[in-house]
Amino acid sequence: MKIENCIEGRNLLGRTISSFYEINGNRHLHCFRVDRIGECEWHEEHCLLDRKHVFSYSVGSDRGTTIGGIALAIGPHYFTPANFWEYENSKRFSMESSTEAVEKNLRLLDEFLGYRTKA
Repeated sequence: MKIENCIEGRNLLGRTISSFYEINGNRHLHCFRVDRIGECEWHEEHCLLDRKHVFSYSVGSDRGTTIGGIALAIGPHYFTPANFWEYENSKRFSMESSTEAVEKNLRLLDEFLGYRTKA
């Protein structure tokens, strides 16, 4: 399902992230901040996973196209997959703005962190 860059899309993003972690081990997830940033009004969901990993998931518009992406917090900064994983693996992440892409990216983040998820 397509995630639009609007309040309903932001809510769908939050539900998709929560649902993914309920299905995959019901791990502790605390979404602690939702931001609207920039002139393109990107929506960014910040989450704490298993009380030790912080990531953000963003959905926004770029030149009329809605895209999404994940970033992992390392120290006080967030890094995209190309920065926290080698280039070949970072190409596996999706920039699509859909619930399927969010689930794929969360599954890949879990792989990087050493968790097993359902296919």
